[in-house]
Parts: sequence; C-alpha cells; structure tokens
Amino acid sequence: MKVLFKKNTDADDNSSDELKEVVPYIDADLDIKNLMPDLITASNEVYSLIGPEIYTKAEEAYAAVTPNEIQKEFLRVVRYPIGVNAYRLYAPTNDLSHTNNGRKMRSDDSEKTPFEWMLDRDNAAQEKRYFLALDNLILFLDRLKTYTVPATPEQTYSNILTALWKTSEAFKSSNALFIRTVAQFDDCFPIQSRILLLKLTPGIKKCENEEIIPRITQAKFDELKTKLKNSTEITDAKDIKLLQLIREACAYYALSWSMLRYSVNLFPEGVLQHYTSDRATTRGLKPALNAEPEAARQAFKLDYEAMLSAIEKELEPEPLPTDITEPIQPSINYGDQFFST
Repeated sequence: MKVLFKKNTDADDNSSDELKEVVPYIDADLDIKNLMPDLITASNEVYSLIGPEIYTKAEEAYAAVTPNEIQKEFLRVVRYPIGVNAYRLYAPTNDLSHTNNGRKMRSDDSEKTPFEWMLDRDNAAQEKRYFLALDNLILFLDRLKTYTVPATPEQTYSNILTALWKTSEAFKSSNALFIRTVAQFDDCFPIQSRILLLKLTPGIKKCENEEIIPRITQAKFDELKTKLKNSTEITDAKDIKLLQLIREACAYYALSWSMLRYSVNLFPEGVLQHYTSDRATTRGLKPALNAEPEAARQAFKLDYEAMLSAIEKELEPEPLPTDITEPIQPSINYGDQFFST
C-alpha cells in the first residue's frame, strides 16, 4: 500500500501543498513529514474499508501523468478522508511541546492557547468531518455508472471501478442483508449515511441470525432472501408486511447494538444529544455523556423487542372458526325412551 501524498524531498521546502489541497483549513507551512505516520494510519483505514483492489486503482490514478476526470474525482474522494483523519490524529499531540523536561504548553505573543472546550468542540468537528468524508467516498462508488458500450476512457474506468466495488467485501456483506440501502434503513429510522449503514452491518447480521431465523424458520428466511437476491417482486401481502417488520427489527437492533461500540459523532444529530461546556475544563462536567448512550441503547432495545413480538404475532396460525353455521337438531325416539343426537 502506498500513501497518496508525497513527502517533499526538498530540504528547503517541507510544505504540505498536496495535503492542503484536500484539507484547506491547515496552515500552508505545516511540515508534511511530521504527519507521515498518521497518513499511513489513515490510509490503512481507508484501504480496509474499500478493499485492496479499489485502493490500487487510487494509487494508479495518483501516479497517472494525465488522469481523466473520473480518476481526478475518485482520487479526491479517497484522499479527503485520509487527509482529515491524519490531521485529527496529529493535532492533539501537536498542541503541546514534547521536551526533555516533559510536555510544555505552546505560547506565542500573537496567538493564544485555546480553552479546553474549544479543543473539545474542534476534535468533535474533525471526527464528524472524517465520517462525512468516508460517506462521500462510499456514495461516489455507489453512484458510478455502468456503460454497456464504453466509448471514452472515463466510461471504461467507471465500469472497472463499479465492477471492483460490487465484488468487494464491504459491498457484498451489506448487500446480502434484508436492509441493503440507506433508503430502506431510513424507512425504519433516519440515518441518511452510507458509511453508518456499513458500520451497522454486523449488528443487522447478528439480528438476522440470532433473532429472525428462530422466529420465521430457516426455510422462510431463505425464501425471502432468494427473492431479494433475484430481484423478484414480493407480491404476497403477508410477506410484504413480514419483510417490513423484519427490517424494522434489524434496524432498531443494530442501533441498540452500536450505541456502546461507536463514536457519537458517527450518528446523525438527535440520536444522542450532548453539550460542550464553555468553561475552561470540560471532562468533569459531562456526566450525561456516559448515561445517554445506555439510555439510547435501552430505547432502541424496546423498539426491536416490540418488532420481534409483532413478527411472532404475524406468524401465528389462523384461529379456528368458532361459529357453527348449522344448528344441531336432536332426534327424539319416544319408543326407546332415549334421546339421540
């Protein structure tokens, strides 16, 4: 794996022009050599997400002398999350001077050290920016067009990227579930994020295996999955309702599963509400932050348990008729002095 940013070899020029192209808010004189370890870490995360084959195409686009338009756009959406993540990993350490006498606060006559609440807010903003950048990368790959008769290098390149993306582990793992698109998840609970849907994939899969199959049986599970895989339209009203209940159960289960596993900044506004104090210290003034994820987890747990109960009710057998349409007419034999019916 190659880093998609050059380390300037000119001893008199350690600027980070390439990094500033994708992270424009950093200073132009930031020495990119200091960020190289974090750039490698950030590159590995993107590499793991999109897979080695697609990352290799980004390396080829970076090395191209005259890249086409799709290569330029693809390289931009790959490098942006790498640059943002590298800088957010580097910045907290760079806030202090690391000397032989320990860590010292940087001070300058023309600049003031920010309050801790300002650093907290910026760290959260950097993390949210990183997740949005990953979302843009996945959306770019999802929206690539497939051309039946490629006539230009851009169309050929688009076909190659599309084929690689649709055979990648990230795409296949999410496309094998009952919830396959953001729109399907948003019908249950609005997340409006492709990267969040990918992150929730293990939770959705866990719900399918541990909660759905025992309730609907393996045979019914496979029947519905086969129809979805073959893009067969589900017309039976009971199956349509059952599928919607399954998706809602999986969505709420995955959200409950994720609450204690992922950063709050990965979720859309409103899932977890928290505040940033405007005082000098903040760490000791946020007791609610520890309780809110657990409260949200419990709320989503109640939601998915209600959906599971609805699935069980939906699968209950039809009740036997209790009304008798023909009344019983007893026949009386007076000669034998017995009643017979």
